Amino acid sequence: MHHGGEVAGLPMASTGPDRDGLELDVLKVALGPVLPGWPTGLVLRADLQGDVLTSAELAWLDADALRTGQAPQDSQCAALDRLAHFLDVAGWPTAARDARRARDGLVGGVDREAAQRLAQAVARRVRRSRTLSWTAGGIGQVASQHRAGEGVVDRVRRWCDIASGQPVEEPPATSLDEVAALVEGAEIGSARLIVASLDITPVPAASTPEHVHA
Repeated sequence: MHHGGEVAGLPMASTGPDRDGLELDVLKVALGPVLPGWPTGLVLRADLQGDVLTSAELAWLDADALRTGQAPQDSQCAALDRLAHFLDVAGWPTAARDARRARDGLVGGVDREAAQRLAQAVARRVRRSRTLSWTAGGIGQVASQHRAGEGVVDRVRRWCDIASGQPVEEPPATSLDEVAALVEGAEIGSARLIVASLDITPVPAASTPEHVHA
């Protein structure tokens, strides 16, 4: 039986074939623009079929204002900030708090040596986490020629290196089309980890492909 429409302003599920050929409910969902650990202003719209996302599309809300409001950060502080957001999503609040404390200490410059030690301790703890490797291992693997096979854990470990003060070459920011391809077929929890592991930079609306506004 096919059904759809809205009740009290909320979309009802329709049905569609899944990857095994079964008919599953399909629900329209949206993540963002405000969500803990989520890039501010980013909206992901997709169909939730069973427990996975399909037909994912992403767009920025008022990307020009978001770019204007961003304060510049050096690479180490930026990595600590990204690491903190990821750890929030991964459910590791104490490590996220320490990453922010280290970032604030480096920015404030009151006791940079203590902040540097804290940054290195956080990075070391996250890099060695077996739970992180088990939880996020194998998901969000990029297929581009520059980062082929790189997944969530690889990106987080690179942030750990940068956050600890090591000179590491950072890859270019990820486009929304690349993000959509990465979250396609992922569960919502995995999709949030994938997005949190990426450097996603707002782009002006005129530069955003038209199809992401659908």
